[in-house]
Amino acid sequence: MKKAENIIVGISIGDLNGIGSEIILKTFEDTRILEFCTPVIFANVKILSFIKRTLNIETPLQGIDKVNVLNIWREGVDLNFGTNDENVGKYAIKSFVAATKALKENIIDVLVTAPINKYNIQSEEFKFPGHTDYLDKELSGNALMLMVQDNLRVGLLTDHVPVNEVAKHLTENLIIQKIKTIHQTLIQDFKINKPKIAVLALNPHAGDNGVI
Repeated sequence: MKKAENIIVGISIGDLNGIGSEIILKTFEDTRILEFCTPVIFANVKILSFIKRTLNIETPLQGIDKVNVLNIWREGVDLNFGTNDENVGKYAIKSFVAATKALKENIIDVLVTAPINKYNIQSEEFKFPGHTDYLDKELSGNALMLMVQDNLRVGLLTDHVPVNEVAKHLTENLIIQKIKTIHQTLIQDFKINKPKIAVLALNPHAGDNGVI
């Protein structure tokens, strides 16, 4: 097992017009984090340097004791912060796909994804509503979306499904599979030896045999 400081954390850049780049760069302004992991951002160093200057961020890029940037593309990208741009969406997916490939090939140890714009990433090559769905296809095991706050972990039964279609997707097998997955996750990833799991129903009456 690798020591914490040797863990290579791959980071997909997300939508370059969104908040992802700023969050990533400001996270590593505190260089003490580099004592615990080696971050690798899948993007373009010139683009990130431009964002650094624009937002007055001090994070050091490239080299020893600095944040590594793996150039996934070489050309420049026109940015307009806060706007929806299909071209920028293509670069978000280039970053994400490359980082996922690196994870599958054990080049990185863990993957962190910055936010994407689910609308502008859609194309003939990428027809997934979000990160989770793509990772579920590309990686072994069962994907589980979690929301975490302090000692509370909430695992979702369905991902990226409209509320009015949730009932159609719920099956006994899905519920059992998700419970098994979250049980394994709580033990393996959160180091909880005897996890307690509650299953929350959207309709506590469960229909009352069709009355409701």
